[in-house]
Amino acid sequence: MKELLSLISCLFVIFLSAGCDKQNLKSSNPPQPAAQENEFPEVMVGVWQAEVSEISKWGIKFEPDGSILKIIHFLAGPINLSEGGVYEEGPDPNTFAYFAIGPCKAKYNPANRQLSVKIFLDAFHMRLPAGDLEGRSEDYFDGPVSEDGKTWTVSWRNYGWLEGATPPDPNVIEANPEKLVFIKTDAE
Repeated sequence: MKELLSLISCLFVIFLSAGCDKQNLKSSNPPQPAAQENEFPEVMVGVWQAEVSEISKWGIKFEPDGSILKIIHFLAGPINLSEGGVYEEGPDPNTFAYFAIGPCKAKYNPANRQLSVKIFLDAFHMRLPAGDLEGRSEDYFDGPVSEDGKTWTVSWRNYGWLEGATPPDPNVIEANPEKLVFIKTDAE
């Protein structure tokens, strides 16, 4: 599955680097506040980024209430969640990329400084010169925030469904989470 995601990421980066016209999509799903029992920690408010590879990264902007209004999705790039997704024209005739974002929620447990985030990409469709890629994904991040509030070390579990491909195996994904380290940045 990681090889498939790497291939999709590479194809999409090539697609984007060739030039595109990015448009936001309006959504009927407004951002949801964080589902939490305790106050979201002030130290977490702001932008956090993690490198997935040389060509892709994750970014999450936490608001003071723990809600997530903006992300950088490792496949779709920057997304304002209040707009619901992104549509990008491709550099070649009849090429495009469409990403419809779903729920993005955070939950913080102050007892162990554990932060859990889920990000759902309800649908994506990329029309490339060589053909179409369609599917959806669910990403889960879970791990402790450092005592100094500068890093968040997570286990990342990515479930990706690609039309025409074998569905993800939950046993394999759960047993092999990818480790990422999010670092708080000065970005807005």
